[in-house]
Amino acid sequence: MDFYSFMYKFKKPGTEDLWNDKILAINTYSDLIKDSGHKYTVQYLSNQRHGKFGLQVVNFQDSRETKRQNRRSDRLKRQTENVIEDGGRNTKGVLNSICEAISTLIDTKDFNNIVATVSIQSLKKTDAGDTLKHFEKIFRNAYNTKLGEVLPDRMKDISSRIKHLFIMIDEITGDEGGVEFLNGINNILNTYELKNNAHGFNTKVIVADASIVDKAVISQHLSDTSAEPDKIYFRKAKNPGSPLSVENFKFKDTDATVINTNSYPAKSLSITYKVFIESCKFSEDTLLDRETDLTKTVQGEILQDIEALLQRSDVEQVIVYIQDKQKLGNLIDKIREHRGKFEKGTDYIEIHANIGEEEKELVQKWKKDAKVVFMTASGSRGLSFPKAKHILVEIPRFEIEKNLMELIQVIYRGRGKDEIDNQDKELIFYLGDRVVYFEDNKEISIQESKLSLLNILLILKASIMTRIYGCGQIGSDKFIIIPIGGKSVFAAGETFSSQMKNLIDKLKSEHRKNRSDRRLPQVYDSLEDLLGQADFTLRENVESNSKSQTSYLSQRDFFNNGFSQLVSESFEKLLNLNNLEMGYMSGGLLVVPIASQTLEETYIMPLATIAKNANSELWHNMQIISYASAYSEDLQFAIKDAMELVKELTNSVDKTQRFEQSSQRKDRYYALPLFAFIAGEVFREYFASNPQEQKYQDFRNILTQYIKALYPVGNVLPIGDKYQDFPFVVFRSYSLEQIREKIFTDKYLLSSNELNVLNLVLSKEI
Repeated sequence: MDFYSFMYKFKKPGTEDLWNDKILAINTYSDLIKDSGHKYTVQYLSNQRHGKFGLQVVNFQDSRETKRQNRRSDRLKRQTENVIEDGGRNTKGVLNSICEAISTLIDTKDFNNIVATVSIQSLKKTDAGDTLKHFEKIFRNAYNTKLGEVLPDRMKDISSRIKHLFIMIDEITGDEGGVEFLNGINNILNTYELKNNAHGFNTKVIVADASIVDKAVISQHLSDTSAEPDKIYFRKAKNPGSPLSVENFKFKDTDATVINTNSYPAKSLSITYKVFIESCKFSEDTLLDRETDLTKTVQGEILQDIEALLQRSDVEQVIVYIQDKQKLGNLIDKIREHRGKFEKGTDYIEIHANIGEEEKELVQKWKKDAKVVFMTASGSRGLSFPKAKHILVEIPRFEIEKNLMELIQVIYRGRGKDEIDNQDKELIFYLGDRVVYFEDNKEISIQESKLSLLNILLILKASIMTRIYGCGQIGSDKFIIIPIGGKSVFAAGETFSSQMKNLIDKLKSEHRKNRSDRRLPQVYDSLEDLLGQADFTLRENVESNSKSQTSYLSQRDFFNNGFSQLVSESFEKLLNLNNLEMGYMSGGLLVVPIASQTLEETYIMPLATIAKNANSELWHNMQIISYASAYSEDLQFAIKDAMELVKELTNSVDKTQRFEQSSQRKDRYYALPLFAFIAGEVFREYFASNPQEQKYQDFRNILTQYIKALYPVGNVLPIGDKYQDFPFVVFRSYSLEQIREKIFTDKYLLSSNELNVLNLVLSKEI
């Protein structure tokens, strides 16, 4: 839930005024800080104050004023006439800024009713711990750091003005850092004795999430902060849960209460499952074909159901959930083609994770009257549509555990109006699978597909029943089934090249949503072309105390030339490769940590490439994206660093340009296919032929999706997809090693490709 959605709950209906004149609401985010000169900056909402003002070192910007500061400092530094380097920036972080603002408000005593909101994603790991350390600022004047003691008199002075301290973490399982955030808050409360009533505070920590409906799951999932993959908690249940239950228990040695409801907002609920299987014989062309008969069939069925519902006089609104933005765009086009008229706003609205101000205004204006509400997974939380009695859901066939959790969130989006919540409602699920078989095993492949689909449907139904009744029936037994997202935290700090790669990904994502926008592909194609030719070099740090190890990369020629001969004689000769660096085998990938090495990146931009791409058209399109309300704020901010690069390249350049940067990160890895060690010549010949690979089917994208399916990763490089010798990706993952340790335990069902109801049926009681 963003700042504006949250503050809507504090506003008088139909006005921009807060319910209480004494409230000051504050919020901040990284792009706001960057555009304010990287200083402590927050936006605020108050009935008493208007306009920008400053208190001590903090800038307070009125959230009702949309004009931006645009005072971000240059990041790039020109070292020579043909070399540009990343100079970095010293910027205040999100938690740093919000905590400085709270501390300032407490010190100045101007406001005693403070509502501060911040995103869980602002929690990052640093060399000194994590960014939650900034919470210490709030009570720094009431704490003796040298002695590690609270100053009771000063604490009482604060509590005399601010007695009630409520900390709420909403949708804690909606972000992988939620559990770490809660743990950090708990540590701060203990350190500053904020649970101690003697200091005069009434402290409450409120954790809200509909996904965790069982006390045992709450204790198990929220108590342990170590990284875990997505999972499905399960245990046998003796009886259905109560519609409303209140239980007291101990959480982290503190008295806690869990309040849980098991219900669904309807008089009755009809659930329909529509299952589709397409079988086709294996061929390379078949695997690369994205627009399959299965896709068309499922889309046709959804289209037919939407049309049937829109023709009914008793249907006021329909929710349609499709995670893939490109599929969603195709469906909207088909509806428009079929109906002749299907206008955004009056007929439908779209809700995604990142939408521009123009889109937000459209959603707010038409959310009660639009006939169809199209949603994607990341846009579904925190929104309700009271008129919707029919919800159509396409079930994704990847990241099953996490997506099942999202689906259960989605089916509760149609609620909020008592009259409609006492009527009959309907859910329709669409699930398809494509079976690619070899000539000798067609029947087996189809049977495996049927079993896989049946497993997913059983888990889905049991999960829904757990949410409604407290447990679900599978066979003769009752089970509590709770799909839940993983736990992990990312490290702070992005290099310039990582920011450019993330920007290109955002532009592509936006284009999948708005395919008629020609500006977006022109920008991301130009940036990929400019930064597509790069050299990556790993350097061992001189000051490193670790013993020198043999690099896997240095042994590629040995493996390619002599491996088959060695293993044909005896595996024991491989023992001669002693002291190899640490590496992990993950499916068909070799993943190698490079924490102790410096990654040197050199991006080469020939004059011809600059002339072709860094032109007036690119600059004009980037300028429009940076301020047009049709684009999300996230995209508007992200494109500004790219504009700085283009500006450098267009300033009287008459030589090939090089962008260089060096960085070392403790959570960095590289990954490459194991075939690179035995089929090196094949790879070289393939890349030398300059193959024209299908969109999103190049090696870089395949490797990126592969590694993301295994671990929580970010900052994936390279930017270009034209390899020379072998394909690879470089990425960051703070939680990779912990995830590897916890992939197989007896506490939850196995991962998606191993998902099997037999595990559940044969499980012992916990």
